[in-house]
Amino acid sequence: MDLAKLTELAGPRWITIEATALAHNLKAVKALLAPSTRLLAVIKADAYGAGAVEVARIFLDAGADYLGVTTLAEGLELRRAGIAAPVLLMSPLLPEELPAAIAAGLTLTVSSRSGAEAIAAAAAATGHRARVHLKVETGLQRTGLEAAAVAPLAREILNWPGVELEGVYSHLAEAARPAAARRQMACFQQVLAELEEEHIAIPLRHICNSTGLLTHPEMHLDMVRTGTLLYGQFPYQAPRRGLALKDPWQFKARILFIHDVAAGTPVGYGGDYVVKKATRLAVIPVGYADGFALTAVVRPKNLNDLARYLVKTFLAYLGRGGGEGTTVIIGGRTAPVVGRVGMQLSMVDVGHLPEVEVGQIVTLDIRRPTASSRLPRVYCREGHPYLVRTTTGELLPVDAPHLSPGVNS
Repeated sequence: MDLAKLTELAGPRWITIEATALAHNLKAVKALLAPSTRLLAVIKADAYGAGAVEVARIFLDAGADYLGVTTLAEGLELRRAGIAAPVLLMSPLLPEELPAAIAAGLTLTVSSRSGAEAIAAAAAATGHRARVHLKVETGLQRTGLEAAAVAPLAREILNWPGVELEGVYSHLAEAARPAAARRQMACFQQVLAELEEEHIAIPLRHICNSTGLLTHPEMHLDMVRTGTLLYGQFPYQAPRRGLALKDPWQFKARILFIHDVAAGTPVGYGGDYVVKKATRLAVIPVGYADGFALTAVVRPKNLNDLARYLVKTFLAYLGRGGGEGTTVIIGGRTAPVVGRVGMQLSMVDVGHLPEVEVGQIVTLDIRRPTASSRLPRVYCREGHPYLVRTTTGELLPVDAPHLSPGVNS
């Protein structure tokens, strides 16, 4: 491809997002559903780092029925981009956020009676009708109505002129554990039965996330909510169900500088790494501010999990880890990152790669949740770039006639 053109638009480092892979994943997931079951594509957290606006368009074009986000800001970003599809805000809002959400036609989650009353008041004040889904607490203990409170509140809402009761849902806390998932589903089914006894018809009932979609097809109901699968990753311990997912994500940078260093030379902050023999170092414009070499720290789930974490940490200390940030790919060959990773610059030992030169593309690993939103996203179709989201969030079309194939080379 024309690297000069791409660098002009994106700078010397970027994340490529392959649109055809995202569309493939959505269609593959949807093929597991009954024709009557809708698919809500979760694009929270900037579409898992892939860029919410363009990813929303890709998923909708591929057949998504609904979109799901967490915050008001995420929903408003979609509306400002002209995306008119239904969008569920999967978290309760503060009262002062409600007028903007209702005016934008975003679907609201009701997790409490006071929250429902605030929505009704905001709808009346704005003159807009609010569409809501009732969230049922079945075991996650995060947000939601207690099961016994759902039917009475639903009955009241039906009489509120400014509120449309469109859905009722819950969230599986342990979808990979059948007994736990069945307990939650039994609680949810009891709520649905009570609603039916009250002759309260709610169009959209949903409880399945990505793991639930794969593990519990009997729980698909009217709609499923999936995120992880759409981005080419299988949830931990979930069955594959014949899915052949594609990874849409690659992190690339161009080498800025190359120099020779003698044996015994300390490299990087603190001089922690010392070169054992004469070599060449390449400098790449990527560091921990971008999310490079960062790993989220989580509480180990059990002793085995703790042991794995300790072994991985010890190997990383010895420079023998196999995780993100330890090696990069240059021309199809690996090269180690040496010295401490800097805030925005890192060093790679390329002594074994004499053909490497300034400007050459390097492919890196980076954990998607830690990838900076300010890294440009380059959207491609079959490897051909068509759109760039810049560091400021601006979406710039790529002038296709000036590009040649091979952005992923």
